[in-house]
Amino acid sequence: MEEHFFSISPDQITTDQFSLSDFESTHFIKSLRGKPGDIIWLLDGQGMAYEGQVTSADQIVSGSVLQSIPNYGESNHNIHLVIGLIKGNRMDMVLEKATELGVKSIHPILGDRSVKNKLNMDRAQRIVVSAAKQAGRSVFPTIHPPIKLEDWLENHSQEKTILCHMKGEQSLANALGDERQNAYVIIGPEGDFSESELNAMTSAKVEFALLGPRRLRSESAAITAIGNLNQIMEG
Repeated sequence: MEEHFFSISPDQITTDQFSLSDFESTHFIKSLRGKPGDIIWLLDGQGMAYEGQVTSADQIVSGSVLQSIPNYGESNHNIHLVIGLIKGNRMDMVLEKATELGVKSIHPILGDRSVKNKLNMDRAQRIVVSAAKQAGRSVFPTIHPPIKLEDWLENHSQEKTILCHMKGEQSLANALGDERQNAYVIIGPEGDFSESELNAMTSAKVEFALLGPRRLRSESAAITAIGNLNQIMEG
């Protein structure tokens, strides 16, 4: 049986009852042609998933909670994506695929050579929630407002941080070392980081890693790095 996932806020669910939002109710009734008796999955975005059975499908869908499962669809490690803002649907792809691949947070960065300097936060959140529902994730990644690279480095000086860059001389696994719980991966914007930014990351003890012999677009590098880190950290 195909599983259908719906987002739900914590105040729409109790120990044994749930009700969907107007948007999700419309999706269930009109798009999925759902009906009372159907089994659906509810994701609260904060780490809990609920199996529910619909009892009413008029304008607002409601029903009974059959079971709750913590950390549903989540890894035991935390990967955070730090990426220079890129244009249009390429940034949309990063948000979508990073969510599907399990990142816990996304940190857009404003660099010296960034072509784009704004992010529509509401749109970004909608993309993340949609991707999390598609993937069956109980955690919706946190999207942080864009900030300058220098400010981000100052705020995260104690974190395990890896820059994926052509100047890297070690593999991602070597850059990660023994860390298996929490890591931040940095990906540059279209125009790459400037020399002063690369020097700032070196001074901040950021590890440089090479993803391979070919120069990748930002979105390709992000997907590759997150996928590889998942394999390494789960191994």
